[in-house]
Amino acid sequence: MELKQNMLLQFSDGKIIRIIFCDRLSSIIYVVDMDALRWPYVMKMEVLYSLSDKGEIDLMDEDIFFRVIAEEELSDAESKRRDTAWEIVNHVLDKVENEKQLLASKYRERAIKDTLESYKVNYTTVKNYLIRYWKGGKTRNALLPNFHLSGAKGKEKNVGEKKRGRPRKSGSKQGVNIDGKIKKYFKIGLNRYYYNERQNSLKATYELILKDFFTEEKMDHEGRTVPVIMDPTRIPTYHQFLYWYKQINNPKKELISRKGTRNYFQNYRAIIGDSTQDAGLGPGSLWQIDATPFDIYLVSSSNRNIIVGRPILYLVVDVYSRYIVGMNISFEPFNSYTGVMVALANSMSPKEDYCKQYGISLDKGEWDVACVPQRIFADRGELNGKQIESAIEGLGISILNAPAYRADYKGVIEQAFAQLNIKVKPFADGIVKNGINVVERGDEEYRLKANLTLNEFNRVVIKCVLFHNNHHVLNEYVLDEMMISEEVEKVPSKIWDYGMKNMKGQLRTLPENIIKLHLLPTAIGSITSRGLKYMKMLYASDYTLKNNWFQNARIDGSRKIKIWYDPRDLSHIYVINEDGEFHKLTLLEHLTKFKNKGIEEINQIIEYEESLDSKSKDNELQAKMKLFDDIEDIVGKGRKKTKAEKDDSLSKTRRLKGIRENQQVERELQRNQMREINDTDQNDYEVLVDSNMLEDQNEDLGMFSMLQKSDWSDEG
Repeated sequence: MELKQNMLLQFSDGKIIRIIFCDRLSSIIYVVDMDALRWPYVMKMEVLYSLSDKGEIDLMDEDIFFRVIAEEELSDAESKRRDTAWEIVNHVLDKVENEKQLLASKYRERAIKDTLESYKVNYTTVKNYLIRYWKGGKTRNALLPNFHLSGAKGKEKNVGEKKRGRPRKSGSKQGVNIDGKIKKYFKIGLNRYYYNERQNSLKATYELILKDFFTEEKMDHEGRTVPVIMDPTRIPTYHQFLYWYKQINNPKKELISRKGTRNYFQNYRAIIGDSTQDAGLGPGSLWQIDATPFDIYLVSSSNRNIIVGRPILYLVVDVYSRYIVGMNISFEPFNSYTGVMVALANSMSPKEDYCKQYGISLDKGEWDVACVPQRIFADRGELNGKQIESAIEGLGISILNAPAYRADYKGVIEQAFAQLNIKVKPFADGIVKNGINVVERGDEEYRLKANLTLNEFNRVVIKCVLFHNNHHVLNEYVLDEMMISEEVEKVPSKIWDYGMKNMKGQLRTLPENIIKLHLLPTAIGSITSRGLKYMKMLYASDYTLKNNWFQNARIDGSRKIKIWYDPRDLSHIYVINEDGEFHKLTLLEHLTKFKNKGIEEINQIIEYEESLDSKSKDNELQAKMKLFDDIEDIVGKGRKKTKAEKDDSLSKTRRLKGIRENQQVERELQRNQMREINDTDQNDYEVLVDSNMLEDQNEDLGMFSMLQKSDWSDEG
């Protein structure tokens, strides 16, 4: 058993501890008691291994302490309390050189003291935040308040007639009780007058809100309609508006909307110096992520005559070792949320199933990295956006951003892209020359040479990544004295292994469902009587069948549900079920044409089927026009004949009488006609048979005569 950060261990008496720090150099491990409110304490690796050998302590397979919840399901109060706690925890972490110092009381007390002065909170609050942070796997959601365990969840508190709060010492402007309606007015007014380039002051914004929502129209002495402010006892005060502004204001939104996105990124967004900062701690300390259009054109998997353009390659590289820890290739728009998050999910998850999807079997240790880094370094493109930042922070990862147009800040990953291009270009067709997507006069159109599908190109790149990690020599990598003395090869996997044994970097693990919950893209599916429908695919599982999801949909009608999916393979999708569990559903067997296919291929299949259906429908419509014409012709002739033979002397009653008997007479008439037709056909058949036999006999006789003549002539 290899001990890693975030592992849960259970003693035979039921006590559970979580590993929060491993010092491989000193064999010291810090653990936190999951059932007690106490600071982390030290245990020796040898002690834990000894207890494990004796069967007195076991590794827990499932992490039962992670709360699975989507960001949009959190209330404003939950998000606010979590984010405040997260800010305080990060402030404490920033006051020490590394997390190990925080586990020593001397450094910890100093950091907490500074935090108490900065945030005006008490010691117990900071202690509780830190312990919850460690118990929850060092993730942001570990600091969520336990509102879900309290009663009256989501219920609005009654607003009485009496004004809440401290009475005013002077003046009649007491204000009003701020209810949901007034808060809505505040939000509308801020969006309308404050969050824009006009840069109105808060005072002006407040007054404009009063004009829009707290005035009444009255007639002046000249008969004109004018807005008149309401009774002061019915309007909120400026101080009340300021209070709620501070509660609901988003500083990032305020800066961007009032001063512009460019100004925000130039003056307020974090920027660091170089691409290897903090990587010296060891593997997993700092990863870089980037995306680039690969210099190759691909063809469609559904029809190789269709050229589908250049794929986007996303790479995630460990800066310390130059090890490529994750990748993603897709036709998603450049720097899209989906492309980035799938690459990160790939980097933090086991790679065996991913490689099997492309027909590649991994040897032991060939690509076995599956951990959560401490920091991720990107430019403004890859991790720019509230949704992405929230997902990354939810996993307890810090985001570092480089300035725009400064590829030199990410030299490690830029070099990885260059190495992959060098290996692929000599052998593949449809390659872009010199990275310039231009065909000069007289040159052959290279795009017409494209012959690889996305799946085949994935196989090529995975093979290149495996070579890079396990065999590529990093000529420019600078070894330290200890590496040189231990004869460490300049190969990414060798440097990674050395760092794991000798450096301070921490490999942190999280449950795979938590990683997928935060990183996989989401969509809306429908629970129908035929299965859970997404796009044109249907999914089910033992859980959904056992709990009558689809039977209920047939009775009560379909309903929407949020799903998570991996765009590289839609054989499975994920949902949060009624019990709050992250649950996997499988593609139904009769839809195997979509199995093991990514969203791009599935869209191509669907589009191809729709094009065929469109052509068939055009033919159907043309044939239907002829059908309508034939029906009208037959009906018209029948109508004309009936009109000619109609006996107007017969009454309606006479004509409607005896329909059943008339039907029986007509049936007998039809039978007699069928007998006559059959007898005629039989006679014709017999005549035809006799005639054919006679012709065959004459033909055989003629052939025989010719052969005889031939034989005789040969003899002569």
